[in-house]
Amino acid sequence: MQKDITVLDCTLRDGGYYNNWDFSPEIVDAYLRALSSTGVDVVEVGFRFMPKDQFLGPFAYTTDEFLAELRLPQGIIYGVMVNASDLVKYTDGPASAVDQLFGPASESPISLVRIAAHFSEIEACKEAVSRLKNLGYRVGFNLMQAGRQSSENIAKAARMVKSWGAVEVLYFADSLGNMSAAQISSCVKSLADNWGGAVGLHAHDNIGLALNNTVVALDSGATWVDATILGMGRGAGNARTEFLLCELVRRGLKQYDPDGVLSLVMGEFKALQKRYDWGSNLLYYMSAIDDIHPTYVQMMQSDQRYDLSDVLGALKALKEMEGHSFSLDSLGRAMNGKTEGVKGAWSAENWLQGKDVLLLGAGPSGAQHRDALIKYIENHEPAVISLNTTPPIPHALITAFAACHPTRILMDASHYSELTKPIIIPTSSLPGSVREKLKDVEHLDYGVSVAQGKFNIESNTCEVPILLVAAYALAVATSAGANRILLAGFDGFNGADLRQSEMVEVFEAYYKVPGALPIIALTPTSYPVQCSSVYAPNA
Repeated sequence: MQKDITVLDCTLRDGGYYNNWDFSPEIVDAYLRALSSTGVDVVEVGFRFMPKDQFLGPFAYTTDEFLAELRLPQGIIYGVMVNASDLVKYTDGPASAVDQLFGPASESPISLVRIAAHFSEIEACKEAVSRLKNLGYRVGFNLMQAGRQSSENIAKAARMVKSWGAVEVLYFADSLGNMSAAQISSCVKSLADNWGGAVGLHAHDNIGLALNNTVVALDSGATWVDATILGMGRGAGNARTEFLLCELVRRGLKQYDPDGVLSLVMGEFKALQKRYDWGSNLLYYMSAIDDIHPTYVQMMQSDQRYDLSDVLGALKALKEMEGHSFSLDSLGRAMNGKTEGVKGAWSAENWLQGKDVLLLGAGPSGAQHRDALIKYIENHEPAVISLNTTPPIPHALITAFAACHPTRILMDASHYSELTKPIIIPTSSLPGSVREKLKDVEHLDYGVSVAQGKFNIESNTCEVPILLVAAYALAVATSAGANRILLAGFDGFNGADLRQSEMVEVFEAYYKVPGALPIIALTPTSYPVQCSSVYAPNA
């Protein structure tokens, strides 16, 4: 039986989270022609943001002037989405914000405007909805993170939106991508019973259920559903348009032509997916289970600074921080590790008094100049602190190892028993489960905490700007009374790599510490330190 179903494709809007809404004209043209041939009902061509202090492509603003330059096929309803936060925070009020963003619908290629609102923003959106309706737009309203709300809250929201008398379709979004089929069905029922109009679902694929949940929503009474080409969308992405169309045809729910997007899926968008690597994976699954916003995973996966241990550690921290709402501040605190500023039980004071201290990093130059480093250590007898549990030189030449990030310590704990020298770690601030793994390992408990822009050093603890083992080791060597600090294997990264800027920040903060020691790199480095050579006679 054919149903009155509306399929809304929002690839250019939701997919823009991966390329800053900067799609090439060629891809856009191919996309619009392909969607037109499938019979898809609505194309949401982008956001309509207020101006931002960063570069964003044209589909972040999707102005009428820009849309007039596109070849928009006939027979499709075109829409944009606006974030409720842009409207309710506007100085002159939500209605004035609408007037800043929209002219009369009769003069625009856009006929549908959807407002995406968190539950705390719903009431404040009434004026904006009314103004859009008066301008002649069809209005949709999206309830964000519906999976975290009770049936009572959903029903209350539905009744409030109904009382405005201006919304055509009321959506709920599985923003964290973790709703079950039962939750989807329950949410549709709560909205239908209290709203009375068309109900829609915007599903995310964090645990691989976006398509299934979309079909469940339709079976439960929803009539509007979102999808994107190849699932391109924020975090793990969305229900895939090509799969959804096939499923609707297979079930006889409505006639579409999925073949129309075959070339697009296998060509232009396959190349985009290879470039941006969206799609569900274990990290998205884990974040969804713990109600963590998928953008955290998306940003960490695309950032060369972070390896797997960093991401896992951040997810654990975000779970405790209630990371269901995304913010860069929360991401920074999670990546820096949760440190409580507990002082260590071991004092480094006078431990290496008057000695040079060689910090041995993991850069390839350490292995490249291995023989020269061994000779240097044998001849000059510096204390050697290795920041890597598998150093290029024999353990006999190492004074101690060092580690400070809780997740890295947990992942490497099984290797510590193989070390022939002690390891310096902030034992007192580690979880009990981690301390248990260290009970038979020789370790020196030196504390650490994180404070942005600060670098303070005490005899048994330190405060560093970023939780990097290099910063931790600089503090230990300074507290220990070293003469100077030598570096090997501190190669650095190219200028575009954020790991480079982090280490530069660490060194710049260290130089401001009272009693900061001279730092000399003995192997090639791109960091702002004095350079010499392990081959120089008097290095």
